[in-house]
Amino acid sequence: MPLTYLGALAMLTALPSLGQARSTWPLGSGLELSYQASQHQISIHQDNQTIFSTLPGQPFLSAGAGKDQIVEDSGNFNITNVAQARCQGLNITQLAGIPRRDSVKNQVAVRGYLLDCGGEDIAYVMNFWVPKTLSDRVAFEATVDSDANASVPVERLYLTFASHAREDFYGLGAQASFASMKNQSIPIFSREQGVGRGDQPYTAIEDSQGFFSGGDQYTTYTAIPQYVSSDGRVFYLEENDTAYAVFDFQRPDAVTVRYDSLSVHGHLMQADNMLDAITMLTDYTGRMPALPEWVDHGALLGIQGGQEKVNRIVKQGFEHDCPVAGVWLQDWSGTHLQSAPYGNMNISRLWWNWESDTSLYPTWAEFVQTLREQHGVRTLAYVNPFLANVSSKSDGYRRNLFQEASKHRYMVQNTTTNSTAIISSGKGIDAGILDLTNEETRAWFADVLRTQVWSANISGCMWDFGEYTPITADTSLANISTSAFFYHNQYPRDWAAYQRSVAAEMPLFHEMVTFHRSASMGANRHMNLFWVGDQATLWTPNDGIKSVVTIQGQMGISGYAHSHSDIGGYTTVFEPPTTSNSSGAIPRSAELLGRWGELGAVSSAVFRSHEGNVPGVNAQFYSNSTTYAYFAYNARMFRSLGPYRRRILNTESQRRGWPLLRMPVLYHPEDLRARQISYESFFLGRDLYVAPVLDEGHKSVEVYFPGHGSNRTYTHVWSGQTYRGGQTAQVSAPFGKPAVFVVDGASSPELDVFLDFVRKENGTVLHA
Repeated sequence: MPLTYLGALAMLTALPSLGQARSTWPLGSGLELSYQASQHQISIHQDNQTIFSTLPGQPFLSAGAGKDQIVEDSGNFNITNVAQARCQGLNITQLAGIPRRDSVKNQVAVRGYLLDCGGEDIAYVMNFWVPKTLSDRVAFEATVDSDANASVPVERLYLTFASHAREDFYGLGAQASFASMKNQSIPIFSREQGVGRGDQPYTAIEDSQGFFSGGDQYTTYTAIPQYVSSDGRVFYLEENDTAYAVFDFQRPDAVTVRYDSLSVHGHLMQADNMLDAITMLTDYTGRMPALPEWVDHGALLGIQGGQEKVNRIVKQGFEHDCPVAGVWLQDWSGTHLQSAPYGNMNISRLWWNWESDTSLYPTWAEFVQTLREQHGVRTLAYVNPFLANVSSKSDGYRRNLFQEASKHRYMVQNTTTNSTAIISSGKGIDAGILDLTNEETRAWFADVLRTQVWSANISGCMWDFGEYTPITADTSLANISTSAFFYHNQYPRDWAAYQRSVAAEMPLFHEMVTFHRSASMGANRHMNLFWVGDQATLWTPNDGIKSVVTIQGQMGISGYAHSHSDIGGYTTVFEPPTTSNSSGAIPRSAELLGRWGELGAVSSAVFRSHEGNVPGVNAQFYSNSTTYAYFAYNARMFRSLGPYRRRILNTESQRRGWPLLRMPVLYHPEDLRARQISYESFFLGRDLYVAPVLDEGHKSVEVYFPGHGSNRTYTHVWSGQTYRGGQTAQVSAPFGKPAVFVVDGASSPELDVFLDFVRKENGTVLHA
């Protein structure tokens, strides 16, 4: 009959291998592990501070059976938890120091059995040590023996450790819907985030048009198994541990991490504060490479429509006193129209064939060079890991990359059809996905990139997608020992690393901007800019302008210091047609575009616009003189902050991993109200505090100033009014005057450039 957990613990003093006279094991670097028999508890201490502990009398490790139901369509993965037999207890049979070559001192091995796992007891070991390479933290690994003979074999682990009711949790990648993740259960899985993500009625409308296409509050492009807590604690799984995971913060006294494998590795640590915690995290992941300085000088104009249109708009930009640093031309490879849900309207998508379109850009390479030489304007392009069959492309093509790759099996394969695995990105957009585990694929596509993308001397690229890798049992990868299910969350990092390695060979590498929306643990070191993905052109919190701030804040805590969004958003939302709106498309307003431009100017590392996926219904920055004036003003404001941003990027971001945009909790974890701020306000570096206008029709904003009980001050740049920490005030914020405050009277030559802009433009009146 299996031992009960408490019964087994009561016997520990009788087990010679535990050592009756010693309950503490030094790990090195001031860290030690202790076992308290009276509490039945394992704890890790650093300089007399507890940084990790199990819960008294409760299992710290468990295992369970069950295969979740995962249904996918067009990159939308809907995951339904299926939990079967779970082990009912745990005992410890040995707790001992064991030599380990890569550790500062011995590792401590905790051995025993998981009890009553569907009628069986299963052996486990959990090791703790301080690694030589990162001696300020504790590494751990937990392994459970498989029991293939069991009627329901266990397939997943559960790690449970102590928290408390006042500990809040942040990070975990591109989380759009929450400030703290306390009381939430966060899945770690890269997928389409959906359109709406719970904002109604838009999510329901999207779901009616395609399976789970609306997503929910937990769907995200990123898979980053990591958090930083308000206590300065850091926990993460290692970057090669890419199985599906769930971080469960629903219990007030505990955190449970589910991991869908029988072996898991990670690190835990304690920092002095939350910013130092980010430094410790990025000591492991690496830090984002530097952004080139040319991006500080103005806008990247997102334009679709061909050479003539681009030339016209660039010229108009200069006429409207708009600083133009570059153009981003996503349609360089051709426009592939996709039918909209209602009416006769089309959505503007792209031909995924990665050669210049001769109709839109007949002299592509020369055009790129002319923009640079005559106007000082650099060009960025667009590529993703898909290849689409262009045999139906009406204006022709020079190469059909899909056919070439299919012939040589360069794309992910499907064993059922014995051919390329086909993914869909909505109606009429079907493609294969590059198999990056195949060295022949990598060599072939690197040549495509060198000769058809970088050869035009572009200065950067959006490297889109990375979340669609199929996970079904009939998915075949060329060179990987694990299943497609385990590889799925790895693909975003491989995609980023691969692109970075190819770009590094190019002559203009030093000035390139390479940005992604998908990410997994460690992908940050392979991109110098993160983009928050496709937001709806709405004011909503889960998938509109508000979600941009939340994502940037959480990604910053996840190690992604440089981020930005599409100015104006991307996704047009459709609703059932009416007599007044026969297409059903909800247009992007000039006001939303203008306020989004303000947000980009005072929050982002790069100021890049987007026409959206239905340009014809959206207000564009070039629509008329009013929209041009507002956009040009915002671009000038962005430029004026360039020296201040650059100081942050060069010192705090590059050296410490600190993000440009900082959630208020990073400076004020003691302020319970600051902990719950997601999009309402943020710090830009340490010297500016920003409360953007993110609601339609508002000309003022309610601002909470964090730091209750402190002497912190916030001086409004437009009026000179000073507020104190803990205060709430209604602050005027007409068009072009976002609520920006200088913190604690900060002064520097870099900040003076922005304040000079404020003095010069304080009388400017804008309209939308």
